[in-house]
Amino acid sequence: MNESYRQEIPDRLREQCLRYPAMQQQDAVKFIFQAMLGVGHLLADRDTVTKHLVRETDTLSADPDEPLLEPLSPAWCRLNLRRAMAEQLSSQIIAGLMMVSVFAPDFSRQDVYDLCVSLAQTGEMQLTDPRILEQITDPNWLPSHSPEYHEAYHPAYRVVSAGWVPYLEAVCRISRKLQEKRRIQVTIDGPCASGKTTLARRLAEVFQAAMVHTDDYVIPHAKKTEERLAVPGGNCDADRIVREILVPWSNEDPVRYRRYDCKADIFLPEEVLPESEILILEGSYSNLPGIREKADVRIFLDVSREVREMRLRKRESPESLKRFYERWIPLEEAYFAAFGLPDPDCILITGQ
Repeated sequence: MNESYRQEIPDRLREQCLRYPAMQQQDAVKFIFQAMLGVGHLLADRDTVTKHLVRETDTLSADPDEPLLEPLSPAWCRLNLRRAMAEQLSSQIIAGLMMVSVFAPDFSRQDVYDLCVSLAQTGEMQLTDPRILEQITDPNWLPSHSPEYHEAYHPAYRVVSAGWVPYLEAVCRISRKLQEKRRIQVTIDGPCASGKTTLARRLAEVFQAAMVHTDDYVIPHAKKTEERLAVPGGNCDADRIVREILVPWSNEDPVRYRRYDCKADIFLPEEVLPESEILILEGSYSNLPGIREKADVRIFLDVSREVREMRLRKRESPESLKRFYERWIPLEEAYFAAFGLPDPDCILITGQ
C-alpha cells in the first residue's frame, strides 16, 4: 500500500474520532472505505446522481458556517452539502465534481480490509468487531453511518476527489456567477505547461461548458513579423477571438469558427461551438484587452519553473523545446509583465 495512505488515513481517523465522539466502529470503517475507494463504487450516470442529490438537498437548509470540505486521504474528501448550498453549488455541479475524478488510486476492498485489520491489531482504534470487518470484502456490501452518528451529527455530504481542493474557489465563483447571469465567460491563463488545458477540460466536464483554446488563434506565419511579435501578446489573434467567438456567443448567436493549425499553417474547416451556459477560453493571452473585458471569471494558473520545465521536456521534442526557451516563453513573460498578470481580479491557483 502507498505509504502516504498508511500514515495519513489513521491520522485523519483520529481527528474524526476527536471531532465526532459519537463515532462507532461502522463509522470508522466507512471513513476508511471512502478514504481509499472514494466515490467510484456509488456512481451511476450523471442524471441519476443529480436526482439523488436534488432529493437530499430539498430536505436540507444552507449553512455557511459549516466547513465545505473534510479531508479523508490524499485522494478523497467529503463535500458538505449544507455548506455547498450556501456556496450556490447546484446538485448538477456537485454531481459533476463527483463524476470527474482528478486523482483516483487503484485500491480494492481487500486493501480496505487489510488496513482496518492492521489498525485493529495496534489496539489504538476501536475496530474490534469482526462481524463488521468481515463485511468489507463482500462486493455487495456498502458502508453506512451508525444510528448514533446520524442522531448526533445529521451527516449530509458527498465524496469528491481531493484533486478539486485547489480549484474549489474557481468552481464556487463560476457557480455564483451563473446565479447572476444567463451566460458567462471564463478565461484560464498562465505560463506554458502550468495545467491550463487540463483544468479547462475538467471544468468543461463539470459545468458541461463549451471550450475554446487560444492556441487555435495564433496569428498565421505570414503575419508573424518581428514588429508584431514585439507587441506584448502580439502572437495571439485576439481580434479574431473577439469577432469570431466572444461577440456572437454573448449575443446568443450560433458561433461558427475556424481553428488555425500552426504547424501546417492552414485554417481548418468551419466548426460550430456547442450550446452552453458557460464558455471557457483557455490558454496564454486570454487576458488581452478585448477578451478580459468580456470575462466574468478569470483564472490564472502558476507553478514552479521546475515543474513546467519537466512537463515541457516530457511533451516536446528537443527542437520544439528549444523554440519554447528562445521564443515562446520570453513572449509570454513579456505579455504577463506588460499587463500586470496575474492582477488582483484573477483567481490565482499555484503549486499544482
